[in-house]
Amino acid sequence: MHSENPSHIGISTVLKSTWHIWRANAGVFVLLMGLVIAAIFLTAMIVNYVIAPHPAELPLREVWQAMGSLQKLAVFVLFMMTFAVQYRALAASTFATQEIWNGRTVRLWQAVRSVRRKQLRLFWMILLASFLAGPLGLIAGPILIFATAPGIPVAILEDKTAIAAVKRGDALLKHDRGKIAILIIMWLGIAIVAVVGWVRLLMFLEDQFGQPLPLYLRLAPAVGFWLILLIPQLYVVALALIYLERRKRE
Repeated sequence: MHSENPSHIGISTVLKSTWHIWRANAGVFVLLMGLVIAAIFLTAMIVNYVIAPHPAELPLREVWQAMGSLQKLAVFVLFMMTFAVQYRALAASTFATQEIWNGRTVRLWQAVRSVRRKQLRLFWMILLASFLAGPLGLIAGPILIFATAPGIPVAILEDKTAIAAVKRGDALLKHDRGKIAILIIMWLGIAIVAVVGWVRLLMFLEDQFGQPLPLYLRLAPAVGFWLILLIPQLYVVALALIYLERRKRE
């Protein structure tokens, strides 16, 4: 991705460099998002067998309605913990991108251990603001993602607080807003198509084989969701590359 004039780095170059970096250590990147799958699986096991044991054929809506307040609170806490794992995996992916970009090797736990809670505050700020927006979150969310995008690699790689990272990112990447907008549109568009396809696959499998799925098919939904999680990962890798190239020429 190295170029003589960073202002002229096109989106095609960014995408090619993103794929090159990701492919250079695909095992680490895939396993990082696998941690999210593991967290979701663990959460499901705790809910199904500890918090609210129920027959496999009982609809989830009925299970939720039958829960008490403390049970629902416990489920919510576990749900938020899966977000924490996902944000840590995305931050670790950003760190791994920097290491590979600098010609160094990086291992899974090295990337995970590099993340500090302070570096995740921007992710949580975006999530909280989207929740507070309520029904308007579908509109406010993408706008907020675009407004804070330049600060994400800054928060992680410069260890800054959320507001400081956004200010620094705005100043550093002010000429890259167009590329960032294209990345966000691509990320959200591909993610929506992937989720719709994933849901259709689940419906097809349920129609064909009923519930619960045969043992040899039970991993299919998890593998599909695992692939979906690679979409935001590629997005943060691309953001990190834009940031690294711009910082190099500060």
